Amino acid sequence: MTALRSLQNRIRPEATLLMLGVIGAATYFEFIYHGPPTVYSIVLWIVVVPMLLATTVDGVQDHPLYQPLLYAGFVLVGTLQYLDGHWFLLAGLFIICGVLGLLSVFRQKRSLFGSG
Repeated sequence: MTALRSLQNRIRPEATLLMLGVIGAATYFEFIYHGPPTVYSIVLWIVVVPMLLATTVDGVQDHPLYQPLLYAGFVLVGTLQYLDGHWFLLAGLFIICGVLGLLSVFRQKRSLFGSG
């Protein structure tokens, strides 16, 4: 089975359509309704959209790098929101949750290797 066929079998169509609708509406408000975007908003979008679309594919959460990349994405989202000058409290929460998640993943990985 090719990689494309495997991906087609794992995509959830309803969730994908819903997510594309949410992304489309958010893109309109972020880039058209609120005026010209900043560099931070564009980079934030490049980080967030793949994170959102990954939730519509079955089996992605089972990959060993999913959790570390998700938490690193949280830290990056919070940092970009802070640098953009908006939502300081939310940016701080993203950063704190991302750092705590990364620490939890690394502690869990270390305990798995240390107990053998």
